[in-house]
Amino acid sequence: MSTDLRNIKYTQGTKVVFSINLDSTRNLINVFNRYSDNNYEFSKTEVAIKLFSIGVNYISRSQARRVLTGLEKFKTIILDFNGIDTVGQSFADEIFRIWKIKNPKINIIFRNANENVQFMIKRAKSF
Repeated sequence: MSTDLRNIKYTQGTKVVFSINLDSTRNLINVFNRYSDNNYEFSKTEVAIKLFSIGVNYISRSQARRVLTGLEKFKTIILDFNGIDTVGQSFADEIFRIWKIKNPKINIIFRNANENVQFMIKRAKSF
């Protein structure tokens, strides 16, 4: 499906677009199980750090804050570091210590972190 951008009328505000392949094998129960809690609230989210990585090394606190923007609404955050070679101490500290102190009820889970990324995460959590 292709959209001709010349025919789109722009207005101020937020627009959400959803599409799904008619041949999709996704199951509604599986979607709810993956992203909701026992009360069927959408309380989990998954952030692929690689989506933000266009030629960028993650080293600064401001970069960490950008990744976390709006995530305080969830109870569980899964950060996927697949394809990320390294992160800086400030980046890891902002997420796994500072942000966690400010949001103690939110569970932050990481996955696909290589040895370098794991080292920085463990270091940040140890303070």
